[in-house]
Amino acid sequence: MFTRKTSLIIPTRNRHKHLIKLLKFLNKNKIHFKEILIIDSSDKNSFKKITNYCSKYKKIKIIKSVPSTSLQRNIGLKRSSIKSKYILFLDDDIIFYKMAFSEMDKYIKNNKQNNITGFAFNLTSKNDRKFFKLIKEIFLFEKIGFYSSKPGKVLENGWHTQIENLKKNTFVEWIYSGAILYVRDKIKKRKFEIKFGKYGYLEDLDFSYGLTRKGQKILVVSKAKFLNPNYVNRSSFNFGKKEILNRYLIVKKYNLNKIKFLISANLRLLISFLGIIKLDFKLLFRSFGNLIAIIKILYG
Repeated sequence: MFTRKTSLIIPTRNRHKHLIKLLKFLNKNKIHFKEILIIDSSDKNSFKKITNYCSKYKKIKIIKSVPSTSLQRNIGLKRSSIKSKYILFLDDDIIFYKMAFSEMDKYIKNNKQNNITGFAFNLTSKNDRKFFKLIKEIFLFEKIGFYSSKPGKVLENGWHTQIENLKKNTFVEWIYSGAILYVRDKIKKRKFEIKFGKYGYLEDLDFSYGLTRKGQKILVVSKAKFLNPNYVNRSSFNFGKKEILNRYLIVKKYNLNKIKFLISANLRLLISFLGIIKLDFKLLFRSFGNLIAIIKILYG
């Protein structure tokens, strides 16, 4: 299996139960890696529980870090074996379908892959976000580049479309870092940008889009499925600021359309306000964060 030629990198912080559950799945299903690097920024109690569990496994290395998803992944890249053919990034809380790794292995073995940089697992989701999808379709008009029904698309305004529940293998322009296998030699000069914050937002968009903009390809293997049951509805003031400011970093870095970005940012603000229709008053805080970020971009 491809995993025997793979360095697995898992950044984690204070989620030892999720991490241990993931490691138990890998062990139970005899999914063996060349090495497993756990980049841990946990507090003392959680760190101790992780080290106690991992101490019996020779191929697991625990590396202590300060909290930062981007920094932790960069540490994993730097400390991974140069003899590995692949790098696999996993979030600590995901749940794989039983056949996910065998389906990924089957695709890699049966298909030419010289021109593919990344192979992504397929996120399956049951989250009810139909309301916001409808609002986006109404306001973010596809014909003028403010919305797209194509999964994994990065638009001129800097926004990206979601990637989940895919029915067929699909090439995408970006990918999240929760379950993605990269060919090591094709990303060895890349790093995750730490400007996106301690608990990054859009750092995975930046990392992967930077590859596809240069002609490299990322493929989602539809039958290699996983779940992320810990969906968080982010509605805080600080997240409202971050989602606009970090998006603006993407727009500037890749020379996207700033006018379309500002129009979309204001529509994003409107969508947050419309969330109140569903009596989700927490979105008010997110809306105010959006507003402050827009003002900072315009006048800061």
